[in-house]
Amino acid sequence: MSKDALAIPAAFRGYLLPQSAHDSLIATREQLHLLAQLAEPRGEASGYLVLPRDALAELFTRVAQHLDDALSAVVRLGPELDDE
Repeated sequence: MSKDALAIPAAFRGYLLPQSAHDSLIATREQLHLLAQLAEPRGEASGYLVLPRDALAELFTRVAQHLDDALSAVVRLGPELDDE
């Protein structure tokens, strides 16, 4: 085992989520809420939803980038974690 792993109490072993990663996850959540609102039916006049492809592409790109940022910032603490 590494010296760092031994110094971390068992109760604190897991994953450390930095503030920047937390902020990315919050932004992702908000963008997914926006997608959900855009997809909600708007009255009974039309059964169709019109979303421009470039707007959807931009939103999905942002969501993917925020998730990439969050996942790359996560730090693992402690030795191998058990699959409990």
